[in-house]
Amino acid sequence: MKYKTAILGLITTVAIAHSTYANDGCGEEWTVAGQNSPGSVAICYDEARHEVITQSSGKLWAWNGTTWTERWSDPALDGADAMAYDRNRQVCYIFGGGGGYEDKLWSWNGTALTLIANDTIGGRSYCAMAFDWKRDRLVVHGGYNGSWLLSSWGEWNPATNTWQTWDDGPIGRLYAHKMVYDSVREVCVLHGGYYFYNRNATWTWNGATWSNVTNSGPARYVANMAWDSEREQVVFHGGTTCCGEVEYSSTWLWRGGDWTICDLQGPPRGYTNMAYDSARHVFVMPGGIGPTPSGRQWIPQTNELRMATIPTPPSINLVGPADLNSSTCAAIGDLVTY
Repeated sequence: MKYKTAILGLITTVAIAHSTYANDGCGEEWTVAGQNSPGSVAICYDEARHEVITQSSGKLWAWNGTTWTERWSDPALDGADAMAYDRNRQVCYIFGGGGGYEDKLWSWNGTALTLIANDTIGGRSYCAMAFDWKRDRLVVHGGYNGSWLLSSWGEWNPATNTWQTWDDGPIGRLYAHKMVYDSVREVCVLHGGYYFYNRNATWTWNGATWSNVTNSGPARYVANMAWDSEREQVVFHGGTTCCGEVEYSSTWLWRGGDWTICDLQGPPRGYTNMAYDSARHVFVMPGGIGPTPSGRQWIPQTNELRMATIPTPPSINLVGPADLNSSTCAAIGDLVTY
């Protein structure tokens, strides 16, 4: 009985410690990590190589925490404004190009860019894209084709290099919105965007159905949104409202219900992107449009939001009741009384 009590105490202690850090989801501090950045038309965190990859002006750049390094250049990439990471194949997918209205699909493996498909689901800029690695599908929604906003969307199967497309759906026409994959709830989460006015609806896609789960979030477009794999939450920062555009400094969290706003404010930025670097426990946001003493303009700084580090649970090997001496009990919180 005492042995079971000690084990329960250890589990409880670890769970409380994890919950304390996991619930500190707003972060500790925004910092300027670099005065220059290439900007970001699309962004992806490469988990295998621990780098943030961004596309800007037809070039791929990598951020290691201190320096941006150019990794690839191809004019056909210019305007490709959607990226997502496939952890099954350890590649970043890049969609778009041709100044924004082509529908090419590339993969980046850290050393080489490969064109996978051309003329896929129709050219579009400002679409939303995420990779559902549990279902092994790339999901693309909406955007702007140069003439009108789109309601069409599709899924790409990398195993067969084939697309399934839909002309319409419950979301309707939308562009400049964001989408990430929530691996805990096993859904793609889509938020914000613009169609006649700024939207604040949050939708989820489970592979069969789009669901409008809440309208409690910020009404923004060209904003920054990323999945925090350690705290199991979607983090949304900044963004812009139209028209008479204005950028915002607020950060919001989504954990499956309504959105909550953080007390911690960051740099007001729109027209950029954000990725979570899980190796360094920071969100990275390169450049963006924001307010300056000279008015609203491009700001080249690379900003980072540092998150609290979730501690590693204590390693205590309990073989049997004989191991439950006073020092062991102290290590797990004096939860067993002799």
